[in-house]
Amino acid sequence: MPPSSSPEILALADAIGWEVCGGKDRAARSGDGQFFTPAPIAQQLATWFCEDGLNRPAVRLLDPGAGAGVLTAAAIDRIAALKAAKRLNRLREVSLTAWELDASFVPTLRRNLDASAAALESVGIRTLVELREESYIAGAVDELDNGLFGASETRHFTHAILNPPYKKIASTSRDRARLSSIGIECSNLYAAFVWLALRQLEEGGELSAITPRSFCNGPYFREFRRELLRNSTLDRIHLFDSRKEAFGRDEVLQENLLFHLVRAASPERPVVLSSGSLKEPTSVRIPQSRLVSRNDRDQIIHLATETDSHEVRDFFDSLPSTLSDLGLEVSTGPVVDFRLKSALSRQLGPNCVPLIYPFGIKGGRVLRPLPRSHDYEDARAAKKAVAIESNDESRRWLLPRERYVLIKRFSSKEEKRRLVAGVLEPADFPDG
Repeated sequence: MPPSSSPEILALADAIGWEVCGGKDRAARSGDGQFFTPAPIAQQLATWFCEDGLNRPAVRLLDPGAGAGVLTAAAIDRIAALKAAKRLNRLREVSLTAWELDASFVPTLRRNLDASAAALESVGIRTLVELREESYIAGAVDELDNGLFGASETRHFTHAILNPPYKKIASTSRDRARLSSIGIECSNLYAAFVWLALRQLEEGGELSAITPRSFCNGPYFREFRRELLRNSTLDRIHLFDSRKEAFGRDEVLQENLLFHLVRAASPERPVVLSSGSLKEPTSVRIPQSRLVSRNDRDQIIHLATETDSHEVRDFFDSLPSTLSDLGLEVSTGPVVDFRLKSALSRQLGPNCVPLIYPFGIKGGRVLRPLPRSHDYEDARAAKKAVAIESNDESRRWLLPRERYVLIKRFSSKEEKRRLVAGVLEPADFPDG
């Protein structure tokens, strides 16, 4: 086992970084898609960098959206510890390239980069630091575009470590146009950052990141998955049991995962899939074909950690038809109650449509809400609206009275069935 990383630089970056990050209004950080990386997660991502991959004459590390510099500090701690233990005898030089657009983080980031450089110099590694105080998307697109047309050589990094911003990209935004100009089509900043970093990696380069797990399926991330899986091999993936675990200090409920990949096609290389605590994870090794079916045109990434999940997967793969073959469509519920507050009603009155919540799916049926919210027997529903007014604002979110199968999006591990569904017949809501 490699030596554990020294806590000195990482602890400094974590303490000072959280002081700055925590001092910024949480709503503002959330609006920018910024979530501070906890030290244990940064350390785990850095530990996944292969020792052989670090033992080279020069390491070129990329940290886009660096924030306070915690991820870079974790990587430097690991490199310095390995060098001090005489495990990186070939390594002579490290270049650090950090991008950060938010000026409030720059002084702390600069201080942490200087501390990282000093730590490397102390073990005999020449260190070059570049801090880019500008948009990573704009700068990376320019570099990749220039490289494409030969105006300048596109830089190639050996390693990248990321906690990118989690925010949608407006279809009419300048960033969307910039990305489209080099063939990148995606709707979220985190996918754009990973996509750009992947293109900036040299062959055999490594990337470690924490992101939402939403890229693993769905049409919005199809092209991202295709490029990711065509040009790299996922080596490790870690799933959190709780949505609070990754960014508890930010009080964020987000389904995140950690992953490590190598920019190389290695279809025979197994994937280490882990879950639970970072200190004592439960791990399994699965073949790449278990992660992504070779014949799946959508390249869905299957994250099954339980043994019986593979049996379920085999059963579904054996089915002769897909839902689209049967003329069926899958969609998330269009109504988000807290975004339509002005149209919500605490009672089923005239010109109102019943509002259905997951707790209304019981016994294979969809239960009709009672006339008034305070009549609910279920404690979870006692303060919920029971209807939505049909008006010009809300009408486009309403569904026609037809036959549906509703499935709970989330279910607890203690439930007898993880998939909880109910049939909604038109006659069940005759006046809805």
